[in-house]
Parts: sequence; C-alpha cells; structure tokens
Amino acid sequence: MLTSGETVIALRGSGPLKLGDTMNVSIAGAESNVAVGLARLGHAVRWAGIVGDG
Repeated sequence: MLTSGETVIALRGSGPLKLGDTMNVSIAGAESNVAVGLARLGHAVRWAGIVGDG
C-alpha cells in the first residue's frame, strides 16, 4: 500500500500552558492515519510526500 499526501502535527493541550499544563504532540492527517492503521494490521505500507520551495 502506498499513501501520499500531507502529514501534519497535532498539538493537544490539557489546559493553559501559562499555568504549567502539558501539550501532547502527535502525527495526524488522513493519509498518515490510514498508513498507520494498515501497518498496525500487519500490511506493508509506504508513505510519499513532497516539500515545496517556500
């Protein structure tokens, strides 16, 4: 399985950072989520993306 598309970083806070709460960082994006799910089910998965000049 080959997926292509953008992968994004999801930042989730448990409360206000200025009060000392924490922030969790995880990978998100539909294509990435499909690839991760298929890999966890034992399928061989590849992901491809392109980074622009800007």
